[in-house]
Amino acid sequence: MTNKKNILIISPHPDDDVIGMGGTIVVKAHEGCNFTIVYVTNGGGSVKEGAYKDFSKEEIIKIRKLEAESSIQMLLDNPHQVKQIFLDFNSSDLFENPDLYIKELSNILGAKKFDEIYIPYPEDRHPTHKAVAKLSLETIRAKDVEVQIFAYETWDSIPITEDTVYVDITPYYKRKLSAVSCHKSQCSITPYDEGILAKNRYNAVYRAINTKNKMEYAEVFLAL
Repeated sequence: MTNKKNILIISPHPDDDVIGMGGTIVVKAHEGCNFTIVYVTNGGGSVKEGAYKDFSKEEIIKIRKLEAESSIQMLLDNPHQVKQIFLDFNSSDLFENPDLYIKELSNILGAKKFDEIYIPYPEDRHPTHKAVAKLSLETIRAKDVEVQIFAYETWDSIPITEDTVYVDITPYYKRKLSAVSCHKSQCSITPYDEGILAKNRYNAVYRAINTKNKMEYAEVFLAL
């Protein structure tokens, strides 16, 4: 993964980008990279509990978009380094009419040259994450362009154990924690901020068994 590149991040929901690779975004931003982040679904079907239990679907969609906008700014010193695209699909659209997403992604890929593309791990157990990974990979490969593709872990991914790329996020784990914590509507249901940080710590600890390169927190990617 090289620096000063145009990077495309495909996020199934409005929080998967920072959950999966928030620390790496900081690393890449400091290297001068520019980001386009595509949020595929609007997150309107998420569970509503606590302070959000009486909110309408439309209100939740608006909240989740604002959370995504605030979250990414926690990671970037220069807000001009990122463009956020909200496709506003419902999760059901990916299964009932996948061509809608394929068309949108094809247009994005055709409008700009990307050096690196990040998608969810294809073996993620979450059905929406898995569908986005499959459709994205098929669409990217159909374009037949030279691009590095990496898959990131989320909270529901089977651990990546082969063809792995480790990114040391130790200096930036607190920024990642703050970014994930911005998604209050989701962290109020499940403490994703604490959970993903524990997974990043796990990655670093078990990476250290087989290497002298010691890390405290690490994000892991599958090179596709």
